[in-house]
Amino acid sequence: MKKFQLLFLLSMLFLVPGMAYALTLEEAIAIGKNRSLKQQEPKIDRQKVNGQIKEAWSNALPQLDGSVAYQRSWKQNVMFVNMGGETQQFKMQQANSATGNATLNQPIYTFGRVGSGLKAAYAARRANDHQSANTERLIELEVMKRYWSVLLLRDVVAVRQNGLAVSDSALQKVKRLRDVGMLSDYDVLRAEVQVSNQKPQLQQAQNALRLSELSLFEFLGVPMDTAMSIDGNLAEYGISIPENASMQNVLKRDDLEALRDLTTMSRNVYNIYNNMHWPVIGAQVSYSWQWSDDYWHLKPTNNASSVAGGIAIQIPLWTSGKNSGVAQQHKADWKKMELQLRQAERGARLQYESALRNYQAAVETEAGATIAVQQAEQARTIAQTKLAQGQLTPLEMDAAQLDELVAKVSLAQARFDRLVAAAETRMALGDKPYRTLAK
Repeated sequence: MKKFQLLFLLSMLFLVPGMAYALTLEEAIAIGKNRSLKQQEPKIDRQKVNGQIKEAWSNALPQLDGSVAYQRSWKQNVMFVNMGGETQQFKMQQANSATGNATLNQPIYTFGRVGSGLKAAYAARRANDHQSANTERLIELEVMKRYWSVLLLRDVVAVRQNGLAVSDSALQKVKRLRDVGMLSDYDVLRAEVQVSNQKPQLQQAQNALRLSELSLFEFLGVPMDTAMSIDGNLAEYGISIPENASMQNVLKRDDLEALRDLTTMSRNVYNIYNNMHWPVIGAQVSYSWQWSDDYWHLKPTNNASSVAGGIAIQIPLWTSGKNSGVAQQHKADWKKMELQLRQAERGARLQYESALRNYQAAVETEAGATIAVQQAEQARTIAQTKLAQGQLTPLEMDAAQLDELVAKVSLAQARFDRLVAAAETRMALGDKPYRTLAK
């Protein structure tokens, strides 16, 4: 059902030109998981892992080798024999010859090399599973950041537009009061400066909003000119943080599990090459066929076949340090993976503590920004009352309104920071970053 809904959504975006579609966060996440280029890398790695598993199994299964050869002799060797006083010549080489050979090899005992290869291949598959799950969460987090960035900048643009409108209105009021002699040209100049300051801020916010939308479209893999709007506002979102979070949950994250599986893979690859100095025992069955055409009068043709079977032992006696050198290299890779795993485990602890504290700070900042907006609203209400009573100038009233707008921008930024911090805290715990609060 979800796949059908995603296909319907994509058809609405791509097949219905000129039709604006209001995209929700859940739909954006679904599109990102389906179309983002980031999810291609684990899929490509999966193909490599499947090939490694086939290769590992092939070392334990029988293998059939065959060869066919044909030889034509233009000038044969000749033997001269004295028979009854006459010299006779006999051609000792066939004019035409063909040979065929088929050999079936079945490994019987490889001193752990086949088993280590299978363990390494399946560890790589488990690592790929964890990497795919972690990549999916990273895509989800990236979509959320870009989506919320659009909502943040949309709020900023709205605030900047209101600020410009307030400054324009105040300028007109100041000009009228100047015309009746209540204010001076200096006051008009101050009001004009305030309007001029608002315009570049609005233009910057509009440019940032458009770039943020394009960044979201690019990550989702949709055309840049798609007629699509972003639904919702930052105040609607709330992300829950698990209350029973512990360091054990942090250490079970998919990225750490992937590193553990890769460490297991490296250890088994080292075991393969470390056991290369041991012999390999295998069974062989061979079939050979030979046909030749010669000039011997006693036996003009030769057509023969044979079947043989037995046990073969391949013993590496001396490789001039090649096997030990390769084993040493893979042992270094194994130890390096163990070191990376320990570093990642320590980094995961630090990442969680940092994300949790950033989230707590973001919550406090949002609470402070909310109080600041409430105070700015109260100040603006008081300023309106004093303006009506003649105790305040229009410029002072304009400043009170702009203070309220600045406080709202700070609140929008605080909400964005709190949402991102909450999502990153969930990521640090190994959970999916997007989980709304229960309503």
